[in-house]
Amino acid sequence: MEMQAPAAQAPEQLIDPRIRAQGSWKIFWRFFRYLLPLWDKAILVILMTFIGTPLSQISVFIGRFLVDEVILATNKTGGWRMTMFFIIVGVQVLLWLINRTMYFVRQVMSLAIDVRITARLWKTFYKHLHTLSVDFFRTRPIGEHMYRTGEVGGLLNIIHYDGVALVDMVYRIIWGAVLVSVVDWRITALVLLNIVPYTILNHWAYTYFQRVDFDQRRRNQRLTASLRESVAGIKTVKAYGKTSLQLLKYTHRVVISQRIQIKRFFLSILMHYYVIWFYNWSTDKAKWLYIAWQTMNGNLSIGEFSVMFWLVGQLEYPMEAMVRHFQNIRLHMVPAMRVLETLDVEPEIVDPPAARAMPPIEGRVELRNVTHEYVPGQRALDDVNIALEPGTFAAFVGPSGSGKSTVTNLLMRLYEQKEGEVLVDGIDIRTVKIRSLLDQIGVVLPETVMFGGTLADNIAYGDLKADEETLMRAVDGAELHSFVARLPNGITTDLGEGAKLSGGEKQRVGLARALIRDPRIMILDGPTASLDSRTEIAVLRTLKKAMQGRTTLMISHRLVLVQDAEVIFVMDRGRIVEQGKHDALLALGGLYASMWREQMATTHEPSEDDPKGDEEATR
Repeated sequence: MEMQAPAAQAPEQLIDPRIRAQGSWKIFWRFFRYLLPLWDKAILVILMTFIGTPLSQISVFIGRFLVDEVILATNKTGGWRMTMFFIIVGVQVLLWLINRTMYFVRQVMSLAIDVRITARLWKTFYKHLHTLSVDFFRTRPIGEHMYRTGEVGGLLNIIHYDGVALVDMVYRIIWGAVLVSVVDWRITALVLLNIVPYTILNHWAYTYFQRVDFDQRRRNQRLTASLRESVAGIKTVKAYGKTSLQLLKYTHRVVISQRIQIKRFFLSILMHYYVIWFYNWSTDKAKWLYIAWQTMNGNLSIGEFSVMFWLVGQLEYPMEAMVRHFQNIRLHMVPAMRVLETLDVEPEIVDPPAARAMPPIEGRVELRNVTHEYVPGQRALDDVNIALEPGTFAAFVGPSGSGKSTVTNLLMRLYEQKEGEVLVDGIDIRTVKIRSLLDQIGVVLPETVMFGGTLADNIAYGDLKADEETLMRAVDGAELHSFVARLPNGITTDLGEGAKLSGGEKQRVGLARALIRDPRIMILDGPTASLDSRTEIAVLRTLKKAMQGRTTLMISHRLVLVQDAEVIFVMDRGRIVEQGKHDALLALGGLYASMWREQMATTHEPSEDDPKGDEEATR
């Protein structure tokens, strides 16, 4: 595998055109507005700068008087000169202490601004990420979201440092220009003239840096994605003995990323330590010769000569810094644009303006002429009609890709149907607040995800307001007693992100998580798909108890699990091709009967009366 680092690509090849079309200054303002709620602290920072800057500059400027009128004043008495020397030095020390105090206040306020803005940025990004559709996550690697979440912190440069620094630099330039012009306005003109080539050189260098930064962030994002997929799929990697392959892929991406960084590093050295350094050195020598010549001609005093280089620096440094800040804003547009590629994605499923809270659900579920497409032109559901009364146990079966899960996805509003209506208790679910609907639906998926924390935390994830009594009822309903009894700290045991639970135990925790909200509608999407047959039977027995009195929609490839359903919907290519009870569908001799015969011919199902089932379920 050849490992060549591609040439840095132009930003227009790497960023969504809709983001680039907004323009850098509009993007800058979009994020700079995060500073507005903290205007009082920002004004205090600027005020400290406005007061501290002239204090430090005046302190040095009066050094001119110290040299000319005190140290070199041989016509004055020694006592007077010594008294004035200590007075002037004392004033300089006092000004320095005041300046340092203001600097401390400015740093404290800056820290407070940084903390507040960073927290708000991360919260905004994370919140928006969770409003996006399942399709958004399905079509992008998880590593992308992880990496971009980290890039959010880089926006602090745009919001705080760049904006406030520009105000600071302009103020310093004004003061520096005034003080230098008091001595010799021609030196001010010379500095202003020198900054033009300096700006052009920096603009050229930062244009390349920006292209490299775009490319490198994209490469680093892929690097993060590669690491994440290797860790997430560690069992598959080890089972197939592909550790070396994953290492090679990861190393390949590391090498490419580092090569791009090396290119930037060497260009940075070339520009800052040779080209710009030589330019600054040559202009500094020109200014030194001019000041020395003016001093030898008597146009400048020794005191003015001694402080002039410092004063020139007070004008030249903020001018150069302002040029760099303008260029840094261009660089900081890179993470800003990348973050906007996520923030500017409009959520597909949102509460309508007039949405109302979903009333307490009874459990009536209807789909009326529902059509849905994940990919334009390819129907996942085609004119589907379903009507379930409260308390009905309905099953959805059929080949993979037939549309079974799409029915429940639409009911949970993970997607929004292209045509038709999905109703709960006669109410179109698009007219109610999503949260108020989902809070009354219990869901058990093929594999229960365990979050960091205790067993109680994981069960209460279904209802964070649940009290201890409700929590224990959910444990009872999921038949978790024996498992809880074996834990060292009972229900408060930290589960270590699920590493200590068997498949059956995880599914029971998932069921408890659903039951804790006492839902009127239960969605069981392949709840035993990842379990062995004996554990499956034990978990199914628990599920059947939990389903009593609730409208239940079960999706399963295994027909033996749904044979007790009150109505079975057989789906194929997005349509309901058969529906009815198990025996009626077998007698019909259609797709369901064919699937039943195939499964019975290839599997041996343990009896639900087999006592070994419960033993396996708790291992």
